[in-house]
This record gives sequence, C-alpha cells and structure tokens, in this order.
Amino acid sequence: MKNNQKKKNPVFFKKNLLRKPIPKDQKDKKTAAKDDSLTEEIRIKKLEEFYKQGCREYINLFRGCPVALVYTNIDGIIQQVNRYFEELTGFSESEVKGNSLVYCLRPDDPLYFETDYVRTSFETTIYTKDNYEIQVLGGKGFNRIENRLAGMIFSFQNVSFLKRERRLKHVLFRISQIAHSELTLSEIYPIVQEHLKRVLVASNFYIALWNKEKNRLDFPYYTDEAAGDNEIFIQRYCTSQSIFHYILKNGKPVLMDFQRYRKMLSYGYIEPWDVMTNTHLWLAVPLKIEKTTIGVLALQSYDNARLYSEKDIDLLEFVAQQLASAIFRKSIK
Repeated sequence: MKNNQKKKNPVFFKKNLLRKPIPKDQKDKKTAAKDDSLTEEIRIKKLEEFYKQGCREYINLFRGCPVALVYTNIDGIIQQVNRYFEELTGFSESEVKGNSLVYCLRPDDPLYFETDYVRTSFETTIYTKDNYEIQVLGGKGFNRIENRLAGMIFSFQNVSFLKRERRLKHVLFRISQIAHSELTLSEIYPIVQEHLKRVLVASNFYIALWNKEKNRLDFPYYTDEAAGDNEIFIQRYCTSQSIFHYILKNGKPVLMDFQRYRKMLSYGYIEPWDVMTNTHLWLAVPLKIEKTTIGVLALQSYDNARLYSEKDIDLLEFVAQQLASAIFRKSIK
C-alpha cells in the first residue's frame, strides 16, 4: 500500500507542475479589459438614456411652447405641429402631417418658406382650415445634425389684431378730418362710408335724420344692395315703428338679428317693416347733438347674421359722433 501511494504522489505532483501559473500582469490586463468593457457598456447606456431624455424634453418643449410651431423636413413637408398651431389654423396634426406647409397654409408669399431664403423672420398672410385670413409674424429656424440640414422649425404669431388696430386708428382719424372739413354734407357722407369700408362691411349704409318741420324721417344718404336707386323701396323704413324710429325714441344702439327682431315684435317695440330672415342683421346707433337724438346711422347685412358684433358698436358710435358734429356745424352756418 505504501509503495502504491509513493508512486501516485509523484504523478500528481508532476501534473501540478505542468500547469503554468498565469502571470499577474496578464491577470490585470484581462480584468482591466473586462472592466473597460463594462465601463463602455455603461457609458453607452447612459448616453442612450441621456439622448432619450433630451428627446422627451424637446418634445415637451415643442408641444407646450405658447407659440404655434411646425417642424418640417428640408422639403417643407410637415413632420410635427404643436397644439397652438392647431388652435391658430384649425388643422389637426393628423390632417397636415406629410403634407406641404405651403400647400396647407397658402401664404401670400411662399418664398419665405424655402430653405435657401435667408431671412429668418417675416410677416405674411396665411389661411386657416375654414379659409379665414390671418396676418402672422413668422419665424424660421434650421435643425442641423453634424453640419447637415435635417429640417426646419417655423413659428407663427397672430398679429391680425395689431394690423386692424393700426388701420382702425388711421380710418377714425381720417373720418374725423373729413367731418371737420369744409366739404358739404352730401360730399362728406359717401367719403365717410368709403373709409368705414376699410374696417367694416358697409355696403348697406344708411343715414336717417328726423325732420322736425315735416315731422318725418328723411334719408339724405343711403346705399342699399336691394333698393338700388328705388326711393320707394327705402320708404318702408319711414314707418312709425321701424328700427330707425325705435332708436330715435330710445337713443341707444341696437344690434338686431332675427331672434331679437321677433322678440321686439312680440313686445310691441316695433312693427314689421320688411321681410327679415335668420340671415339678416342690423347694426344701428343714434346720431346725437349733446343729449338730443337727431337721427340714426345704420348698417345692414342681408346674408350674414354674424357680420357685426357688440365690439363694432363703439366704432360706429364714434363715426356717428363725427357725423352729428358735422351736421350740427353745417346747420348753423
């Protein structure tokens, strides 16, 4: 037994000797390589997460920006819009995505939307989904990746109200000048109407004055699409209970659509003077000298019951004040 053990031990010992130990520096290299591999993998994962987080933040900023934004490719094809663009234009993202921005908005000058156009800000007119005209201040930015143009971002701000305010101030100033000029009343009336047309639809325009001597309502000036030059047609407004007489009695402005017309008929405030439908609309204000109502200035729409609103009353009252002042000055000369 002892001899057998002695024979086996040397063999076992030789096998151990044949296994060459791995040098320490090689172990360090393998460990370092493995650590570097893990470090690179972690770095890549962090970069991916950072990229995804950046994309989410960009999308959130794009979506939540309180200005209408559109992202297009280099050919101007819409890739993404935010909700403010949807509110401004009436188009949803699904309706415009994949379509040309110029095709959707139909701007007055498509040149502003081209990639090689150098100006990054511009003012133009665009059209909404409902074909409503909007004046906008536009901006254009470029998205570049590794110095390569990848897309464009357009911004739009509605400045229609600013344009209207500037135009309105100019029109009111001109009307005031005309009313205080040396022109005759017959010359003043049509000029005032033409200036008013720049800010309101005034095709059906009426000036009615109360004639104390003859105890009746006269129309020194009017234009009516339905009446034309037919004076008999306009006489229906001279009845004792028309809208003109109602304002003469009350001295207050009236915005009258079909529903209000029916209500005033039922209360007995007026009597039917014409066929009125749900497409008709009247806007009328008194002509006053101090506190005395001397006449009426009125506008009428035959085919759009939403053409005028309460905000237009102040405008028409200013015009009426200028006309009443002119009428008073001319009458005392």
